[in-house]
Amino acid sequence: MKRIFLVLSLLFVAYFASAQGNEELGISFDKSEHNFGQVVRENKNHACTFVLENKTDKPLVLLSVKTSCSCLKPQYSRRPLKVGEKSSIRMTLEAAKMEQGVFHRVVEVHTNAGVARVVVRGNVVLPND
Repeated sequence: MKRIFLVLSLLFVAYFASAQGNEELGISFDKSEHNFGQVVRENKNHACTFVLENKTDKPLVLLSVKTSCSCLKPQYSRRPLKVGEKSSIRMTLEAAKMEQGVFHRVVEVHTNAGVARVVVRGNVVLPND
């Protein structure tokens, strides 16, 4: 029980720190996390979108978007964002590649202003046979 509490505490701290770090970089997301909820492990993709805004004083360039597993595929524009301009990052979850159970994936958004982070989470269940 203590181990579960410790893990949950660390996840909360990491989540809070990542949300603060994004604002300090001048990158504002419409949400810092997306919860897919219960996902059936089958050949069906699920998607979510994170909208970001450039709140820096110079153009913002998305250099890369790195995920912590091969089950997430990002799609985004590399066109520089003017000050105040918005863009989106679409994350596609390939459920068939996931292991059964709860997942928590950190997505790193590498920009010319630094590395921002958002979180994707959910619970993968096996299909009813």
